[in-house]
Amino acid sequence: MVQNDESQYSSVQIGWLSIIILGVAIVSIIIIMLTLPYDPVAFIIMFVVLAILVICLIIFSFMSVICDRAYLKIRIGYIISKSFPIKDVESCKVVRIPWYYGWGIRIVPGGWLYRVSGFYAIEINMKNGKRYLIGTNEPQNLAEFINKLLKQNL
Repeated sequence: MVQNDESQYSSVQIGWLSIIILGVAIVSIIIIMLTLPYDPVAFIIMFVVLAILVICLIIFSFMSVICDRAYLKIRIGYIISKSFPIKDVESCKVVRIPWYYGWGIRIVPGGWLYRVSGFYAIEINMKNGKRYLIGTNEPQNLAEFINKLLKQNL
């Protein structure tokens, strides 16, 4: 879902690969728990692993990006969010992310990566020297929107 107008950019990116992999793992653990003879220690271990996988599924199933005149806001799942004041952004451009950077939230060479799918992102360089890579379905549109805001703030 992408919604853009003159004052705001909004996009939701679905992490289909994460959903499929975690979904298969969750279903597999449930099947194992239901078919194996009951062993309290094994059951507790599998339940803890199952709970962790469900939490990961909730967190990494989608990422929303909203940008208005004041802030670029990202939210991964229902729990993790980060805001970047537009006034603190030095530059913005579209970049291709190498596959080996992975998905999720992680430290990458020169900064932080936030993405749940895809291989393109925007790179924002902050005035304080920090760099962030933010995944979105339409990186070109988001970069154009932010660069337009940066020109207006000059």
